[in-house]
Amino acid sequence: MPSHPQAPSRRSAPAARPTARTADPRHGGAGGQRPPAPKRRRRWLPSWQLVVSGLLLLVIMVVGAGAFAYATTSTPSMNGDALKATTTVYYSDGTTVMGELNDGIDRKPLEPDQMPKSAKDAAVASEDRTFYENKGVSVTGIGRAVWGVLTGNPDLGGGSTITQQYVKNITGNDQRAYTRKATEAIQALKVDQQYSKDQILTSYLNTVYFGRGAYGIGAATEAYFGPDADPTQLTNEQAALLIGILPAPSAWDPAVDQANAQKRYTYVMGAMQQMGFVSAAEVAANPTIPPTVDQLKPEWSKGPNGYILQAVVEEIANLGKTQNFTVGTLDGGSQTLTTTDQVETAGLTVVTTVDKGLQDSAVATMEDPKAYPTNGRPDTVRAGLVSVDPATGGVRAMYAGEDPQTQYDSVTKGSAQAGSTFKPFTLLAALESGEYTLSDTFDGASPQTFDGYRVKNYGSGNGEQFGDINLVKATADSVNTVYVHLNEEIGPDKTADVAKRLGAPVADNETDLLSNVLGTSTVRPIQMAQAYAALANGGEVHTAHFVKSINQGETPRYTEDLRPTATFDQQAVADTVYAMQQVTKSGGTAASVGSAFGKRPIAGKTGTTNDSYAAWFNGFTPQLQTAVVLYNSGEGGKQLPLGSWGGVRSDITGGTIPAKIWTSYMTKALKGTDVLQFPKPSKQVSAAPSPTATPTPTETATASPSDTPTDGATDGATDGATDGATDGPGNGGGNGNGGGNGGDGGDGGEDQGDTAQAAGPPGLADRVAARLGQARPGQQATGGPAGPGGRGQG
Repeated sequence: MPSHPQAPSRRSAPAARPTARTADPRHGGAGGQRPPAPKRRRRWLPSWQLVVSGLLLLVIMVVGAGAFAYATTSTPSMNGDALKATTTVYYSDGTTVMGELNDGIDRKPLEPDQMPKSAKDAAVASEDRTFYENKGVSVTGIGRAVWGVLTGNPDLGGGSTITQQYVKNITGNDQRAYTRKATEAIQALKVDQQYSKDQILTSYLNTVYFGRGAYGIGAATEAYFGPDADPTQLTNEQAALLIGILPAPSAWDPAVDQANAQKRYTYVMGAMQQMGFVSAAEVAANPTIPPTVDQLKPEWSKGPNGYILQAVVEEIANLGKTQNFTVGTLDGGSQTLTTTDQVETAGLTVVTTVDKGLQDSAVATMEDPKAYPTNGRPDTVRAGLVSVDPATGGVRAMYAGEDPQTQYDSVTKGSAQAGSTFKPFTLLAALESGEYTLSDTFDGASPQTFDGYRVKNYGSGNGEQFGDINLVKATADSVNTVYVHLNEEIGPDKTADVAKRLGAPVADNETDLLSNVLGTSTVRPIQMAQAYAALANGGEVHTAHFVKSINQGETPRYTEDLRPTATFDQQAVADTVYAMQQVTKSGGTAASVGSAFGKRPIAGKTGTTNDSYAAWFNGFTPQLQTAVVLYNSGEGGKQLPLGSWGGVRSDITGGTIPAKIWTSYMTKALKGTDVLQFPKPSKQVSAAPSPTATPTPTETATASPSDTPTDGATDGATDGATDGATDGPGNGGGNGNGGGNGGDGGDGGEDQGDTAQAAGPPGLADRVAARLGQARPGQQATGGPAGPGGRGQG
């Protein structure tokens, strides 16, 4: 019975039996069997649902991070340097540049309608051909930049859009990091949404650096093609050169690397042709870069004109402090200008009141040794000349020194005692009161004492003697005793009030001193020029100023204020000016000035201080007023005597070198102008000397006149700051102040000038006698007219 095979156990698999086709591996026979293949492991594959969910989560995370970054990143605002722009100052013609004010940043922003199409086309063709289509960023550009940072290959960085470059320019963030690129990209997106493409392109071209210190296409046009080049008329070729060197402007400047500049120019012109901005014919006709100029940018604060530019800047800053003067900024904001730095970099167009021809004449005069001698002149002597338009108060010319980097401003900042240039203020106060006329007479004897204040006329010994003389004669000869007497009668506070209204105030502690008529207070030359300009125009006070108008771009920001700050009685002013005209006529203290101008009327006044610390001539015609001053300033501002130099044998006085400077300048300034007449006085009054009595004066006021004035006035400087000037044929001169001695009057000449002394206060009988042209009771005068030679005059 056949047997059956045993059933296999559940715990073990049946042994494999070799088949005829399979060799036994242990024997290697051909008929052995192949062992079974090992089982493969099955890989886990996510389901499509899981893949979609993961991708969706990743997108959500990226979008969320992007949204958070976008929400937390602010729209860029301009940094300080990006807001700076060059302020340009012009002469009064509005076209001739006086100076450009900058601190190393030269920027002249253009409005969108001013930006040349050539520059826009060149920038788009060279920098960002998708500018008008993209949203402010380039994904491929950001990718290259990030990959360059990660791999340490900076050459791969770049590809930024114009919008991104603009963001970098205005934020000043130039860090090479992917975080900066990411932030920059977000800010570029925001800028693209907020502004039009034309606004962005204009702003970019206004802020990008072109080398040569020039920021923006406006400044670059002038830097490379000359100061007269108009950026609004920039040619395609010029634009191609400027835009071409943008990646490395300092290195690729044609003056530095002609080959690379040419290479970049060729590239940009080709790119502009490809985009259809220029024709092939134009490219072929202009194969080489256009010619450029060497950059010669002078430092604006140097030389005589530097003082004017400084004064302009300070005047505008003062407008910000006093009138809240505000201008716009490049980022659309506003700024109140209160500092000189802000003014210099506010991008203003300032037209001044300064006439270039007159300014050139002023500088030429002060550099002329015939007018302003150099032989023997101490290095510490300071000179000032300032010319003012009486109708407006605008400064027409100013010389305040050789160079503001080495010398102090002697006109707008420096000051000196006014001397007898203050006497017209007392005369005006008296005439305006209605109680005095030019015909009124006063005793001109010297010395005299008034309320304890001893006054002496200019001249040797007791000073020059006069009889009873009228106010015209007293003005022409600058007689101290008469003017102190007049000041006592009207009250010195009235003199102080007129001086204050005119803009040349006396010191607070001198408003009640009789000596204030003699100019004991220090004043700035520009203040005296303003004061006399009001006399020249008939009595309207206009603040002396330098700024005529201010524009920012095409927007007017300021126009000079021509409203008078004070007015005076016209007839009183006319009479004062009439008396001042006698100063420049024969016998006056500045007769040489009048003789130089013939029939042209000239009014003015000399002034020389005690010990000749300062010497003035301040004079005017109806259309132009000019003040000239010399003073000597030692270490720490200590006043020093002017001394004797420049061919003047005795001390420098108002009628010597200051009068010569004034004459030299005004001869040039008035050339070709009309001869204008001053208003007529209320009465023609002769300045001829009055008859005199015995040669020995009698003092009746005090038994022992004191040399020390009362009420706090001191002897010396305040004991009668006065005039002592020459310029007659005999070259007379002298020390013209309290107790000073006059120099030689010249051959046959006689010394004369201003110094103070006294006789007691006049009573009613004295005043009546004076009005009748009689000598004062108890006092007689000596002395007569000067001899035939030159006179030392105050």
